[in-house]
Amino acid sequence: MRLLGLACGQEDGSAEVLLKAALTAAAREGTTVEMVRLTDLSLVTAATADTGDDAAWFCDRLLDADGVIVSSPTYTRSAPGALKLLIDRAFGPRTDVVFVREALAHREHGPAEQDEIRGLLGLDTAPDPRVLKPRVAGFIAVGGCPSPHWRTLTLPTLHALAFPLHMAVADQMEVPTPGGLGGIATTPAAVLRAERLGGAVARQLGLPHDEVRFLGEPGTCPMCHLDLIVLRGGRAECGTCGAAGRFVVEAGDVRVDFSPAGTASSVHTLTELEEHYRELLSTAALEPDPQEIDKHTAAFRDSVPVLRPPRP
Repeated sequence: MRLLGLACGQEDGSAEVLLKAALTAAAREGTTVEMVRLTDLSLVTAATADTGDDAAWFCDRLLDADGVIVSSPTYTRSAPGALKLLIDRAFGPRTDVVFVREALAHREHGPAEQDEIRGLLGLDTAPDPRVLKPRVAGFIAVGGCPSPHWRTLTLPTLHALAFPLHMAVADQMEVPTPGGLGGIATTPAAVLRAERLGGAVARQLGLPHDEVRFLGEPGTCPMCHLDLIVLRGGRAECGTCGAAGRFVVEAGDVRVDFSPAGTASSVHTLTELEEHYRELLSTAALEPDPQEIDKHTAAFRDSVPVLRPPRP
């Protein structure tokens, strides 16, 4: 079994220290471990996409692995922007289990039909069977501020790596750091917690998604085990995974009641990924004719002056 670590902070910083603690514990379970630093990846925006970047290389490393542990510092209440850029560049239909499953189901068709199917599904390459193997994930969020509301969006951002590949999250943790480069190493409890996370992931590598047990703190949501809740009218919804519930007030305390039917809407379920697949296909079928789009957008093309930074 192979476990990939993704360090999203400074080299030898606290996020990397905890990731190495987790991976070392995983190695003691007999797992082969490797690590990638986000800062070593060359990532480009859409404006410079033609120059190429390392997103496909990272995706290939991830598809080779049986699991991943991501450790991230917190910048302005969330994960570094480079991580979101990596997610946007590396993921999409080509790493979505339902899209790939459907494309592979049509392998008996001729090349022309397969190209048409891939185009309909938004796949820019041939489907990769590695996408379909089970994977286990663990997430570590490190914040410099003791106040938890300054770390609210870090773990939810990390979850965006998990649901396209239908990875089962075995554990997650969030800790403040005492400061200083690698300062978390002076907090034995945090290091031990990271080691526990690494073991929880390693011992469950290779298990089918529904057999992986979440071994971290339970949280409010029964699916992603996080506490980010969105109010939509009279309905409560997990802001991380979309599981639906309702607010219940008992003796002045507020909680969210998630019914089994509501948890089916979580992006961590195959049911929701399949519904998302059908929704996108129906949307694609309703796409207007390109000439019709061009006719309606023509009036906007030169309607506002555009500023661009100077280029050499």
